[in-house]
Amino acid sequence: MRLKPAAVVETALIVIGVVLLAFGQEQQLGGDGLARWEAVRLLFEHGQVSDTIYSLIGPVFSLPLWAIGTLVGALDPVLRYYNVTLFALSLVVLYFLMRRWVEGELLRRFLLLVVAGSMIAPHVRNFYGEVFTLVAVGAGLVAVVAGFKKSGWAAVILGAANTPASLVGLGLVSAAESLRFKRLRYVLPVIIGGVIVIAEIGLRRGFDADYTNNVKIAKTVMPYSGLDGFSYPFFFGLLAILFSFGKGLVYYLPGLLLPVWRSLTERLKRLYLLWILFLAGLVLAYAGWWSWYGGDYWGPRFFVFGILPASLALAVALTFPRGLLFNFATLAVLALAVWIGADSLVLGSYFPPECFIGYYQYAYVCHFTLEFSQIWYPFVRPPAPTGGQIMEFGYYTLVFVWLAVPLMVHIIEQLASALARVDLKQWRF
Repeated sequence: MRLKPAAVVETALIVIGVVLLAFGQEQQLGGDGLARWEAVRLLFEHGQVSDTIYSLIGPVFSLPLWAIGTLVGALDPVLRYYNVTLFALSLVVLYFLMRRWVEGELLRRFLLLVVAGSMIAPHVRNFYGEVFTLVAVGAGLVAVVAGFKKSGWAAVILGAANTPASLVGLGLVSAAESLRFKRLRYVLPVIIGGVIVIAEIGLRRGFDADYTNNVKIAKTVMPYSGLDGFSYPFFFGLLAILFSFGKGLVYYLPGLLLPVWRSLTERLKRLYLLWILFLAGLVLAYAGWWSWYGGDYWGPRFFVFGILPASLALAVALTFPRGLLFNFATLAVLALAVWIGADSLVLGSYFPPECFIGYYQYAYVCHFTLEFSQIWYPFVRPPAPTGGQIMEFGYYTLVFVWLAVPLMVHIIEQLASALARVDLKQWRF
């Protein structure tokens, strides 16, 4: 079968984007990523289960990379690529699961936006656990919708158990599927996921241990600072997660704002709804958490799962343009989405220094103010990019142009048609 030129270009852009995610940014170890790293090495090298507070469900799947790293004598460098490897494999899985029931152009645009039009970059450069949940739950739900129910639900359950807070999202997904099919059996995934979480906690550190990461929580001018656990007012946390300039999902996942429901096929409607429900569960779970913002991180760390429905919505809007206002909105969302992808990869370590003064005394300005939002901070204090960074920006510019030009042509045609209908004879000074 002969591939169309557009398919070749878009496939090449996806591959180049994955390469940049792997090698265009430094693979780091820090925060609880380092704790997971040390726990998995303790398990693989000494057969001991760490008493870390973080789940080992996701990290144990790094065993193949650990074996390769051990074999070639480069364990640390190889294991650092675990999350980006997971992400790359998930793109292949998504393609083969969706290619028979999703139009080729739409599918390629969706995958390209996941790679280059999302905040995925900071998540794949560390050993954190969110990528495993993204991959397992995201691809698992695709498998369920595609008809591979047993393997799909197994992946969803493991992905949710890897991040216990996401059991709320799994509960919403289970409830939706139970209502759809009028079968109580669809409640089983969240029950099984809960049992796995409890069993893994019992195996890892028991139930009498103190569940703390031993990090001093900064006390600042903010009224609810200095407390741990679910100490943040739920309503304020909900507003902050959705609308704060530094972490708000409406800015970091702009595709979610596009009304594309009527353009979706029945299968895609089901998938989109399940993805949205899982994301909503994450928002509800973390709204009361003291660190709802995810700590020292580029963007809203806990909600990377949202790149799937956001990218799908934007891909649908690009593939099936509608009215003039809708198309202008789509163009604006595309520009922001690609900038987020570029900014998060090229300038992912370019943080406002105010975030760290006096042990986070002014970190709140990075969460809530426009000037110190990681999306807009490079425009406030423009950095001096290196030659390599300029080339990376060039890639994202190419992605934007490739996706934007067809839409812009359509907009110009709509404007020309609208102007042609204007009767200038009726106008007077």
